[in-house]
Amino acid sequence: MKSLAMVSTRSNSGRTMLTCLLARHLHRENHWRVLVLELAEPPRCAQMLARCGHDRTASGNRVPGLPECAQPITGGCLRVLSADAIDALRSRDDPARTRYYANLRHLLSAVAPWFDVCLIDAPLLPDLRAVCAEALADAVLSPLAISPECVECACAVINGTYGIRNVRARLNPALCFAGLVPVVDISSPMDEAWVKVVETTLREWLIVDRVFPRGYAWLPRVTSIRRNAKRPALHSRAAAQDARIPEASPTVTACLDALSRRLDAIGSGAVHTLHDTQVCDA
Repeated sequence: MKSLAMVSTRSNSGRTMLTCLLARHLHRENHWRVLVLELAEPPRCAQMLARCGHDRTASGNRVPGLPECAQPITGGCLRVLSADAIDALRSRDDPARTRYYANLRHLLSAVAPWFDVCLIDAPLLPDLRAVCAEALADAVLSPLAISPECVECACAVINGTYGIRNVRARLNPALCFAGLVPVVDISSPMDEAWVKVVETTLREWLIVDRVFPRGYAWLPRVTSIRRNAKRPALHSRAAAQDARIPEASPTVTACLDALSRRLDAIGSGAVHTLHDTQVCDA
């Protein structure tokens, strides 16, 4: 089982939405057996995916017993497991998260035979639960909401005290960096200006893909797509909780295809290992 952690240092970065989008895509298009592990609070993936027809979510304190997931891969499956349903991951008297780390490692080991991929919706860095996810995952992907703080956010994810580079050096030498995924409001002039800053400053960390006019994968905000479709714009919080994800958008589909290929390449040396790249000093 491959594991991919979604990390960010800012709220409203699109982390949970991207987790749900990618989970549905891997299930429907790749026919993979997908587990979404919710470590963030409040848990939202289960609610969002349930509205899309995936209303059977795992709960309780045991590894989900899913007989259908033991069948051949054809057709796949999609399940959600929330950390708040597992006593071992809810301990409040574990400030260093040592027991949390051990229990999370055991959980990932236990579910490995049942699934092809585990997508981890991690809390915001520097939360130590997110660090535990980085320390145990095969790869990390970071959605980057375009804003005046986006370069600072990317630098913290890559080079911060609890960023990918330090986690690789101290806890998880095999950790791969799948890349940054800009999340853009395509109708905003300010976002367009900051896109150019990101292209100049963080180009080597973006996911190269020739399908996109700019040469790298990016994801439009859901509110942008709705406006372009002449639908009423939604408040960002409502959009984050809305499950009618516009997967018909060519840009969204192309982005998810690029992420699927990147995930498939984990372990082959085709993703950033941080050995041959310079420190992100933007």
